[in-house]
Amino acid sequence: MTDTPAPFRWGILGVARINRALVGPLASNGHQLLAIASRSLARARTYADAQGIPRAYGSYEELLADPDIDAVYIPLPHSMHVEWAEKAAEAKKHVLVEKPISLDGAGVRTLQSAARTHDVVITEAFMYRHHPLVAKVRELAHDGTIGRLQGVRGTFSFVLDRPADTRLDPEFGGGSLWDVGCYPVSFARTVVGQRPVAVQAAANWSPGTIDLSFFGQIQFPDDIVAHVHSSFESPFKTEMEVIGSEGRLLIKRPFKPETVETIEVMTPTETYLVTVEGPALYQGEVDDVRESARSGRAPLVTLDDSLDNVDTLTALLKGARTGNTVELP
Repeated sequence: MTDTPAPFRWGILGVARINRALVGPLASNGHQLLAIASRSLARARTYADAQGIPRAYGSYEELLADPDIDAVYIPLPHSMHVEWAEKAAEAKKHVLVEKPISLDGAGVRTLQSAARTHDVVITEAFMYRHHPLVAKVRELAHDGTIGRLQGVRGTFSFVLDRPADTRLDPEFGGGSLWDVGCYPVSFARTVVGQRPVAVQAAANWSPGTIDLSFFGQIQFPDDIVAHVHSSFESPFKTEMEVIGSEGRLLIKRPFKPETVETIEVMTPTETYLVTVEGPALYQGEVDDVRESARSGRAPLVTLDDSLDNVDTLTALLKGARTGNTVELP
């Protein structure tokens, strides 16, 4: 008879809207959601009572000092991710931090150092990466099904109509590219499997100097090109298309795949669907942190991967601001 492993115990820093999607996964499949923290104790207690979370803290520091917590989920505004992920690592907590993990490469390198120094897992919450759909798309892109891989096209847009939203505030790392454009950039990089070499971009800027809509071109080795679009001004749409010399792949729900998802394969002679089954959304990233923490293996989304993604995003923003081609080292 084998012993049942102890629950992997989580805390959440902040009462962000995205928490609604994570509360279930953090409290199931061998996980326990033990605590929530807010800068207001009353708000934390109200949230804890509503969600059945045993402990509430009136500061993030108090939660990080709780010796019973194994890992924390950080859904704070973009500009606060590095600070609190580093503090969590210093408290010997494993970390699942929302995308974008940092607003520059220096921040990712800070977290790489923190993860090594304190022997903890730090990984970026690109939940879609944990669905087998992504691996299947990459396989079909490189196995000759659509010929030679030539390019990738992706979009993520929605209308953001809440004026006080931090995603519209440059102080908090606002902008459509950081918030949702990071998804098609990440997906394209994952499918191509190589580091970009150069980018060009253009954007529609708000009076507060954040990009409301973004259009980018990413050049990879072997003459592969990706076109990415993100927007806070356009109706909701998510889509990825992978283009080859003899066909293409269409993925209609690339960033929030269902447990059963499809890839449309189009060639000159036929069009058909490939079906892929996977875990419930968000469960995969939560399980990955636990398994990485307990086994010592690297998480699926490594900090090296995150660094390449952040470098690409910052290059795209520079390209849009200057109108110049930006080369990546």
